[in-house]
Amino acid sequence: MRSLAAAAAAILAVCGLAATAAAQEPVEPALPDAFMSSNVSYLGSIKQDIGLATGAKVIPSPGVDPQTGQRIPDKLFVTSGKNITVYNIDDPAKPVTMGTLHTNVAWENEEVPTDGKLLAVASDFYSVGVPDCVTQMAVGGCVQIFDVRDPANIKQVGVIPIANHTAECAWQSTGPTGCQYFYGKAGTIIDVRGALDGKAPTAIGNWQTALKAQGVPESSCHHIRQIRPGILLTACRPFAVISINPEDGGSPANPKVLYTGNSPRFIHSARWPNNGTDKFVLIGGENNFTARCERNSSTFGVYDASGVLAGDTTSFGDTPISEVAPTNGVYADGHAPAGELGCSVHWFQEQPAFHNGGLVALAEYENGVRFLQVHPDGKIEEQGYFVAAGSSTSSPKWAPDGKTVYAIDYHRGIDIIRWNGDDYVPNAGGVVKHKKGKVRGTNGAVKPISLTAAQQLESKALATELSGEGWSPGLCFLAAHRA
Repeated sequence: MRSLAAAAAAILAVCGLAATAAAQEPVEPALPDAFMSSNVSYLGSIKQDIGLATGAKVIPSPGVDPQTGQRIPDKLFVTSGKNITVYNIDDPAKPVTMGTLHTNVAWENEEVPTDGKLLAVASDFYSVGVPDCVTQMAVGGCVQIFDVRDPANIKQVGVIPIANHTAECAWQSTGPTGCQYFYGKAGTIIDVRGALDGKAPTAIGNWQTALKAQGVPESSCHHIRQIRPGILLTACRPFAVISINPEDGGSPANPKVLYTGNSPRFIHSARWPNNGTDKFVLIGGENNFTARCERNSSTFGVYDASGVLAGDTTSFGDTPISEVAPTNGVYADGHAPAGELGCSVHWFQEQPAFHNGGLVALAEYENGVRFLQVHPDGKIEEQGYFVAAGSSTSSPKWAPDGKTVYAIDYHRGIDIIRWNGDDYVPNAGGVVKHKKGKVRGTNGAVKPISLTAAQQLESKALATELSGEGWSPGLCFLAAHRA
């Protein structure tokens, strides 16, 4: 009788046959190790940021440089466990490296906070490669501030020796634009006004303490995001919209709570599209190190903001309109059999065209990038996917063209993919129409590609052999499940 390992290898061989067939589906030829729906194509990969590549941010061109008279390019800022890299993405499919800082050994900084001039790296796992953090006994994490105006000469301009997992760049609605303050996951508020002119950044307070004083005790916070100047959305329980603008009664050191909402589970990321004017708020969770999806409680959900926008309430409610959870599969159906970092949702971003519905790119670790349609009623339906074997996708970022996506991956660096489908944005009448020339979506149902006649014969021969040695479908399932 074969060993468990041999049987598992045989089972994977059968899955491999199906995977080979699935690779024939995309519009453009797929990589041998990548699987995607017919409305997604693979454009290439960037490997130099391999090494816990985690976060990224796209900064569209602000226009012409007044000093040189030349157009400032669209840029992609990426951080990993060792690098800070800046790319010129004027040609979204072919990013060009503008500069890399190779010696920044700090992690994790999941979302890159930058305005294209100042950039922060927030670490809370380790910062042993940051001398200024080590000398201040902050080897477990700190917040570094960098001048990234010249990508070829990135310079650290300050350090705050307080561990933070993520941070966000913010500024008030009146006064100078660009990073004036950084707000950290741990509540840290950092004043960086003048940092580009030699003034040392300083910690000026804690936004979580300020919210608690207003009767909103935030717990399990993971991130905070500016949705328009001076207005930020927290990824906490409860999640809250807060203001640092004086017209709302807030200030940088004492934000004012405007609205709140709750979730039945941990909140990892929160977005309110269209600068906080969209009728939907998007909330995602996370549940790490649960290899199989049936053991996971992580979901991506849509909350109703229409009551808040109408002025009828200050609450988004306690439950989403709808939510979806990851599922396992066999690669040929667009899903990984199991996860290394967990069958969980992670970072996500709406397509630039999103308006009261549309398309969202969602990272699901080993399940890759999922393309989700948010219907006009808030219901969610998957319309496409990109899954690479041996991957663990952290964050998808849309290029300004609304077609190209950079899949930031802990293991693979950056996969560049192209969305060839609809944007699913409803028209003025609330109707979503298919656009000519766009590839139709999967509509939530991915049918595995059929095996060829030769593959079917090989599969049946293997099944006969396994059956003759005492294996049954039930035992095979248990073996694969336990493995």
